[in-house]
Amino acid sequence: MVQAIGAIGNNFNRVDPEYTRILMELYKLNVKPSGDKEIDKAKLEEEKHKLAEKIQQKFDVETPEKNNNSDKAKLEEQRLGAMTVGELNKVLHGLV
Repeated sequence: MVQAIGAIGNNFNRVDPEYTRILMELYKLNVKPSGDKEIDKAKLEEEKHKLAEKIQQKFDVETPEKNNNSDKAKLEEQRLGAMTVGELNKVLHGLV
């Protein structure tokens, strides 16, 4: 009975779930943890910020290309060529 109560009350082997999450995310980003929760938390935030900036820069570079193709996108939405072919097929097959 004493052992069962002692096993429930021992918290010295308790693992901090927040720090475990921080370590997992650091490993995913290929960053070596220091072993201190606060330092690792700051490192993780810094790496996330760097990653967000990199993604934003990549998005900014791709955006002008998409703006230049806006005329092409409008034509694709209107499908003028497909509609013309459809009308010609109706006439040729006598569906009009």
